[in-house]
Amino acid sequence: MRKRIRRLLRRNHTTQKQSGPVRKRRLSPYGWALLVILAAALTVGTYWWFNRPGPIDKLDLTVLETSDRKAVQEGIHTEFSENEVYPVQDYAILGETLTLYQNPYDPIVTDPTLGKNITLRNILTGEELSYTFGGGGDLGIQTGNLPEGVYEIYLYDQYDKKRVYFDEKVLSDPLETMRRDKSVKSVVLDADRDILSDYDITLDRNYAFLVVTDQVPRVKTVDVVLDPGGNLYNELTGVTDTGTQYKDSSESQLAMELADLVAARLEAAGLKVAYTRQGDDIAGYYGDAGRAAAGYSRQGKVFLSLVMTEDENTARPWLLTSPFVSGSLPSNMAYALRQAGIELRSVNATAPDDAVAYDTQQQNEDWSYNQFSMTPAIRETGGKITWAGQSGVITGNQMYQDAAGMYPVQFVFGNAENEDSMEYYLTHKEQIADGLAAGILEYYGIEPPESDSETQAVGGSTGTPQASSVPAQDSTEQGTDPSRAE
Repeated sequence: MRKRIRRLLRRNHTTQKQSGPVRKRRLSPYGWALLVILAAALTVGTYWWFNRPGPIDKLDLTVLETSDRKAVQEGIHTEFSENEVYPVQDYAILGETLTLYQNPYDPIVTDPTLGKNITLRNILTGEELSYTFGGGGDLGIQTGNLPEGVYEIYLYDQYDKKRVYFDEKVLSDPLETMRRDKSVKSVVLDADRDILSDYDITLDRNYAFLVVTDQVPRVKTVDVVLDPGGNLYNELTGVTDTGTQYKDSSESQLAMELADLVAARLEAAGLKVAYTRQGDDIAGYYGDAGRAAAGYSRQGKVFLSLVMTEDENTARPWLLTSPFVSGSLPSNMAYALRQAGIELRSVNATAPDDAVAYDTQQQNEDWSYNQFSMTPAIRETGGKITWAGQSGVITGNQMYQDAAGMYPVQFVFGNAENEDSMEYYLTHKEQIADGLAAGILEYYGIEPPESDSETQAVGGSTGTPQASSVPAQDSTEQGTDPSRAE
């Protein structure tokens, strides 16, 4: 055994001598260069990945700031003759609609842009989209479904396509459109000869561009503002109008109940809703704490006021809007209400829908009509289009006279002095809420929820059970979402 072990040890020793020391292979210069390149690429990639702009970072960036330099330089048109340009002086925004005016905006004076066609040309893709200025604040460029891009604005004067420009520089506040599939568009009107200076492009005029950027919604902004009637403070008289009364229920309670029903359906479709008052709160339409401010401060696009009446001629619901819009949204809502089986009152044979009335315009001493309509819920919420804050009778909304306006609609849902009217409303309030919500969703091209079983069981985003047909006096059971009220 010992001899065998010694032989094995000698054999191993001999094998080690024959094999000799292991030689290390050195990396060639080419290999070192490749290794450095890979390391650099990995470093840059890692840095880019962890520092790339996310959805929140993009809130402060427009598509113009992130566009390909070559695409912008090759896509832009910069040279136009005097016969190829069209000057405008003013613009306005209502809901998602942008309108341009050759003269300072005046709702009772016909502007030369009326009836003219507008073309938007995306300089990044070459795609063109066309619209028509129809005279109302809701008939213009519909921004809600515009693809992301930087758009040149052209206007057809007779048959001539002309580039739109402003004499003075213009930069609008960003408009955040309605929520669609959990995203929005940030829309900016920018007319500045230096807008493309970062791309080494010089313009000879303040040509108008529309910059449309896909973004995630901001938490503060809302889509629809619901204005429950009742508990209205009259700034002119200093008196609070609690609203009409039906049996043991007040207008403020019944309107809040309907608001909860409508809100539940809108929120189920992905929209965000705000209220102008909460519970037993008392609020007027003027000032920082007013009902109009609740919408402007959160960039609402639709202002829907829900009220009752004591008009002896009213037995069925009807709608009211501004005389300075075409009435396309309330007409759409009226159609949806009828589709839901709701009977409506005929109030205007000349409107697009006879259940839609236009708010009465105020008159001057010579009986001529002026720029102001009568109803504060309509006049004070449409921003520039409805001449908000300029009536002069009550101060407090002057800061909104040039603001982007909400599409103002008032829905009269019941007559407290008419038993048949109130019984009809209380029997059909679920269908009424269905129709109001469906009209808004269809108008803005927003997909309705697949099932409405949950929306009919709860009130808004709080999930508060609905009250009985005639609610009790304690309005705290209405389940108003505190986040909706400003």
